[in-house]
This record gives sequence, C-alpha cells and structure tokens, in this order.
Amino acid sequence: MHIERLDFENSPYLGVFGLATDKFALVREGLQEKKLNVLREVLKVPIIETSIMKSRIVGIFAAANSNAVVVPYYIWDSELEKIKTSLEENGLDVRVEPVLSKLTAFGNLILVNDKAALISSKFTREEAKQFEDIFGVEVERGVIANYHAVGSVGVVTNKGGLVHPEATDEELEWLEDLFKVDFYVGTANMGVPFVGSCMIANSFGVVVGHLTTGPEIVKIEEALGFLG
Repeated sequence: MHIERLDFENSPYLGVFGLATDKFALVREGLQEKKLNVLREVLKVPIIETSIMKSRIVGIFAAANSNAVVVPYYIWDSELEKIKTSLEENGLDVRVEPVLSKLTAFGNLILVNDKAALISSKFTREEAKQFEDIFGVEVERGVIANYHAVGSVGVVTNKGGLVHPEATDEELEWLEDLFKVDFYVGTANMGVPFVGSCMIANSFGVVVGHLTTGPEIVKIEEALGFLG
C-alpha cells in the first residue's frame, strides 16, 4: 500500500508533526505503535521519533532531504544526539545541521527534495548559500501563490509535487524546472490548501490526514507519481 489515511491524536495535520525523505523519516514522540507501523509500511524507511526544542511539531521546525536535516540552532543537545545516533544505527550517512537564523520554522519555509530546494524569500542570500551547502542541491528563494511558507503550501518528493491550488501555471513550470518532477495543484483534509501540513510523503508512499477525501487522494496519488 502506497497511501494511507491517518491521524495523530485526532489531528489530520500530519505534516506538522513529521517529515520523510527516501532514507528516513522524523516524527513526533509518543505515537502509538500501531500508527508507527503504518508509517513504516507506507514510507518504507526507518522512523526516528524525536522532539525539537521539547516540542512535538517536528515537521514545522525541521526540513530534510536524503543528504541532510536542518534544525533550529536552539535544538536541545540531547535531541540532536538522538537524531544523529538513530541515523548512524540505521547505517545512514546524513548530515544533521543546527542553523542559526531569525527564522526557525524550517519545515514551513523550505520545500526540498534530492534535486533542489525552494526556500522562503524571507531568508537572506547568505542563508540560501548555507542551505545549498548543507542540502547539497541547488537552492532558490521565492514564494508559491504569494505565500512565503513554501514548505507548508507544498509537498515534493523525488517523484512529484503538489502545491496550493492558487499557484499559477508559471509557478508550476518554474517548480518543475527547479525540482525536475511534475507538479500539480490540489488540497487535502477536505479542502485545506496547505498540503505540506496535511501529509508525510516520500518516493515510496504518502500518509495523509484522515479527513482527506477520495477525489483529493486520487489527485495526490497522481501528483506524487503513484498512478500509471
């Protein structure tokens, strides 16, 4: 199964509490084993449970591709060590980098896969260069549908992307050129346009909020490359 509906303690905003790459996933601590098993079966990567700055909104604070994870500079040492140790125990050579910035909601402000990253235009050019070095991919600054929270209004894997319904045709073409995958517009959780906050996805599967409708699931499957 490559797609499942799920809730985290009745919240359908799964992307707020976790993220996934093609090598690993980070999720908030304290999920039931049954739900962790769903994540493992769908995403097919090791699941690392953690908090960031003692908060469960891991998907808001962290952004990652298969090369690296960026986290706020203020992450606790014990949390940083736990993530690094878990990656090493799974045989994964992944850089974990605390970044000092006025902005800390990296998951909301960064859209990244293994080919490129789009970061909010609120980041400086110097920070863009820093993210380029960390993620090991081309980085551009910008907005989607006039939203700076590009990681919240979009989701991208190495197979496809889905963004806010108000994204223009020019923006879709720009995103496709940048990330080297097809992009579609759509919603999740019964009409919510902030699709990045509604799901956890990688190239192997996607777990969406339990309110996501059938037609929304079909569009998500198409956008993320699971049809055809």
